[in-house]
Amino acid sequence: MATSNNNLTGLDAAAYLRKSRMEEGMDTEEVLAKHRKALAAYAAAHDIHIIETYYEVVSGESLYARPEMLRLLEDVEDGRYDAVLVMDLDRLSRGRMKDQGIILDAFRDSGTLIVTPEKTYDLSDDLDDEMAEFKTFMSRREYKIINKRLRRGLKQTIQDGCYVANAPYGYRKVTVDRKPTLEIYEPEAKFVRMMYDLYLQGYGCVSIARYVNSLGAKPHRSAEFTRNSVAHILRNPTFAGKIVWDQKTHIRKGSKGNPKHITIYNPRDQWTIVDGMHPAIVSQETYDQVQAVLAGRYIPSRNDGTVRSSLAGLVRCSNCGQHMQRMTMKGTPYLLCTRPGCCASTKFELVEGRVLSYLEETLARMELEQQTGTGRDTAVLDNTLEAIQKELAAAQRQKNRLYELLELEEYDLPTFRERMAAVKEKISALERRQRETERTIEQARLADPASLVRKIRAVLDAYDAGDAAGRNAMLKSVLDTVWYEKKKKTKPTDFQLTFDLKPF
Repeated sequence: MATSNNNLTGLDAAAYLRKSRMEEGMDTEEVLAKHRKALAAYAAAHDIHIIETYYEVVSGESLYARPEMLRLLEDVEDGRYDAVLVMDLDRLSRGRMKDQGIILDAFRDSGTLIVTPEKTYDLSDDLDDEMAEFKTFMSRREYKIINKRLRRGLKQTIQDGCYVANAPYGYRKVTVDRKPTLEIYEPEAKFVRMMYDLYLQGYGCVSIARYVNSLGAKPHRSAEFTRNSVAHILRNPTFAGKIVWDQKTHIRKGSKGNPKHITIYNPRDQWTIVDGMHPAIVSQETYDQVQAVLAGRYIPSRNDGTVRSSLAGLVRCSNCGQHMQRMTMKGTPYLLCTRPGCCASTKFELVEGRVLSYLEETLARMELEQQTGTGRDTAVLDNTLEAIQKELAAAQRQKNRLYELLELEEYDLPTFRERMAAVKEKISALERRQRETERTIEQARLADPASLVRKIRAVLDAYDAGDAAGRNAMLKSVLDTVWYEKKKKTKPTDFQLTFDLKPF
């Protein structure tokens, strides 16, 4: 039997807010504001002091895809709260058993209560502990059954020719006879036809992207079309009236030892392609002609889980922040930004050589510092970080205050969203500055410079003997990011690189 909710007076608590699967499709901010109001009323009735509220706006299945839950667990393990308020126990976790165990262990070991409007769980009590484990187990079982039904229903829906994903460029989502499908959106569809026609006339994807951008075409999720987005439209059978599924395989973070989520593009013969209910923007004949031209031209390699570049995922464009890509032109590998007109490209071997030269110079400098005993003072950086953290705390309080003003009906919803967007943008910028400053401090202090010296020396000694994947792994073991900059119409070697070393 769960602990009574009558003896909670004077507790210091946190509130954790997260949408449930039953609330999918509803506005996240409205749902969380409603839950916050309910928990605040419950806390006031029981004289519980809510110190901080954690808003989980990104509700992933994995624990590590939920940043607010990770932050809450750190605070719970530090013993910051007597209790945590949630709408239901399964809001904490209904995902993998491993994640549920980590969450319950944090509450059990710290002695922190889990308080819901119906029951309070004290995991130091055997009965409460068993009930919490049983309820999370049943929640997990229900979650798996729902997912299995959804996957089965989704597969049948696709086989029937329905379209269930986000509408691609040139289309809008509609419902016909209670079935999800697409209708042509002519202001965008005209650019899709133009891309196919121009490609058949011999224009490349970069030239097409520049041309449609100049005419005012704008993709759904970025500022402008790029070589990759045009190539995706030219390859996508949806525009010929087909439904395509199984184009990608997702390997979750932690699965099979992977340190991050990996997306692998499957070969075309593994795709599921059926006739769709929606009308085609281009004819099947035109689509087939474009595929024939594509097959005869060089197409940059797609991700199949194999690393083919020693600088893969390491070099970013200083102008736009996107990853630079290796592309072979007339037999020569180049490193270029995928955003049209952003910055000039450079021969791959020149960039790779500059990276190795930097490591050699860094190794020589650090060995000299070890011999002379010189170091770097981080007092100024520490003060800068403290100032950023104060600004960030103030911005977080401002964000929480916006929810309160919405609940008090001081703001209407459009005003709330406008102000919230501005605050979130400010918080994002401050968090980025905080991460950059912390990284700089870590690099400056170099808590174990001897370890970094050994690591760099090992990389330089083994580099020539490694393949592309091995070289990439070696560089990533000592480098966090390499920032690339090069102006148009400059000499081949007139490019600049800025390096972020990994902290040791």
